[in-house]
Formats: sequence, C-alpha cells, structure tokens
Amino acid sequence: MITLIKLSENDKRLIIALLLVLILVFVLIGVIGMLVQRVMRWQGKRMDTLVHDVVVTKVITNKKQLKKYGKKKSWALFFKQSYIPLILIMAAFLSLLITCMVRKDFSYNIFDHKKTGFSTLLFLWDFDNAIYVKVFGMTVLSEWPPLLNTPHFEVDAIGSYIFVPLFLVGAIWYLVAVQSYISRRIRLFKLCSTIFEKSLEGYTQAHGFNTNPTIQTPNNPPATNPDGQQQ
Repeated sequence: MITLIKLSENDKRLIIALLLVLILVFVLIGVIGMLVQRVMRWQGKRMDTLVHDVVVTKVITNKKQLKKYGKKKSWALFFKQSYIPLILIMAAFLSLLITCMVRKDFSYNIFDHKKTGFSTLLFLWDFDNAIYVKVFGMTVLSEWPPLLNTPHFEVDAIGSYIFVPLFLVGAIWYLVAVQSYISRRIRLFKLCSTIFEKSLEGYTQAHGFNTNPTIQTPNNPPATNPDGQQQ
C-alpha cells in the first residue's frame, strides 16, 4: 500500500489531468441533457398551440379525433422543420460527388490529415505512438503524445471543407427536428389521456358530484340532541 501512495510528479500531473477531463465530460453531458429537456418542453408545448382552437371550440370531441388531428399537424410541422437540414445534407454529398468527379478519384478521403481531409484544419496528436504507464491498475499516458498535425490549408481538401460543415449542421439540425417531433407525440398522448378523461372522483349516486370538498355528504342520519330532537 505504501508503494501505491508514492507517486512521481509526472503521475500526479496525469491524475489531475484525468480528473479535469472527467469533470469536463460530466459538465458537457449535463449541459447537453439540459438542452434536450428544454427542447422537449418547448416542443411539447407547441402541441398545445396546434390543437388548442379545435379543442376549445369543441370541433374535436373525442380522443380518436384529437389523436388523428394532432398527428397530422405534428407531421406537417416536422416536414417544415426538417426540409432545410435535409437539403444541407444532400448539398454536402453533392459537393463530395462533384469533388470526386472533378478529381476523377472516388477514393477521396475526407478524414485524411495530410492532404485531402477536413482534419488538415485541426490539431491532431499521435496517440498510437504515445508512451503509457500503469497507475493504480489503469493504463494512462505517461506524457502528452507528440503532435501529429497542425492546422494548415490544403487546396485538395476544399471538398472536405465544404462537405463536413454542411453535413454536421444538417445532421444536428435534423436530429433536433426528430427530437421535437417525438416531444410533440409524447405531449399529444398526455393530452389525449387528460382532456377527455372521465372521472368519478367525489361522485355518489345519492348526491352526485361533490363540487365543494369541504362539505361532506355522509349517508348517516342527522345527529340528535339529548331530548331526541334533531339538531
């Protein structure tokens, strides 16, 4: 146990770096989770707006009609929200196809970090040739790996520079549209379960619905005073 506690300065720096990375990962996950929840609440409320008028004016009078109408309106909104990101995704693949046709090379590599890929614009480290050590039974880096690539511009990578941003923006935008559609469907299911709900809470055949919860409606006879007269 004593030998495990004795850590070199390099080991201490690695442990601190790992802890910082874990904290950043948890913070990032938390932020993404909060954004997802906000989008779901906001898009769920949009379903209320879509069906409000037909429910209040009693154009729709049952659960089946509300479900059919809500699905139709939600699909229409989904197509409206998703056609732009789909155009961006198609434009990305079209740009890649044009690049391959111009170069007459369909082995064009968008992940190459030397000449044709988007990675030419990024910092990359050579983790494959890094030195690793065992710390508390875990394999960690003993030192930061050497730099494999520094950002630089390549004319041959223009196709990748166009494809990757268009595809990422379109894909994320489309995923948000899908999440919004799912949120509206969940909200529609809840509305169908509550708007036309029939409840017998507080109902008795003798007295009907008890609209005032402070007034009890017992079936016992009225109380009498000691003289035998009703109070």
